[in-house]
Amino acid sequence: MSLAQVSSLETARGSSFQSHTTTQVASNNSGTAASSSSSSSSSTGSGTGSVELRNEFLQMMVAQIQNQDPLNPLDGTQYVTQLAQFSMVEGVENLRVLQQQALVMQDTQQVLQSTNLVGKEVMAPSSSLTLEHEQPVRGQIYLANAADEVSLHVYDQHGQQVATQQWGGSKQGTLDYDLSALPPGEYSFEVKAKSGGVISTPQNYVAGEVQRVTLPGSGDIQLQVAGVGTVPLFSIVEFGQAKS
Repeated sequence: MSLAQVSSLETARGSSFQSHTTTQVASNNSGTAASSSSSSSSSTGSGTGSVELRNEFLQMMVAQIQNQDPLNPLDGTQYVTQLAQFSMVEGVENLRVLQQQALVMQDTQQVLQSTNLVGKEVMAPSSSLTLEHEQPVRGQIYLANAADEVSLHVYDQHGQQVATQQWGGSKQGTLDYDLSALPPGEYSFEVKAKSGGVISTPQNYVAGEVQRVTLPGSGDIQLQVAGVGTVPLFSIVEFGQAKS
């Protein structure tokens, strides 16, 4: 919309408001203030959707016509241009609403699909593991960079080392490991990688069965993984078959 058109719209809005105020004063003097106030409240209480936007635009256009200079009336093409511009704005508003609805449907579909993970094994990030019964432990170590040496140490709740594994030169990527069966209890993992004398702590992942899918107030889908706890869906790096 050009500056001239914006100016005319604002002038019309102001003129319409002034005319409306004068009408209210006259109505008050004639004893019809209650009716005028009720009409004003009804107009103000309406929503701000596309219908209300259209009504406001039409009211402003009528105000333009009623308050134009008789000696210099507005060109009819200006009304056509304003209608076209309003249709464009209304179309964008409708597109925004449709986009929001599509996002809601997409989130709902994603939650429903996530429920299919219940009972399946996933690889979740964790530095600890709780075992309800004796079982072997499977996991992965992710190396962001190549390393000269990589070591994995597993400790029980008393701080006693119960398992260890070491690797020589390793490229960037993942290192899989399978540990012998461990008795029930709580365990912690310590992973260290050495490269050129610099020691780093790579991310450790542990395999566990998905027990539950939740959708907290934050909107992020969370998985309850056996032995690990609650982890975000998008932090999972591997999805496997259902555990037998």
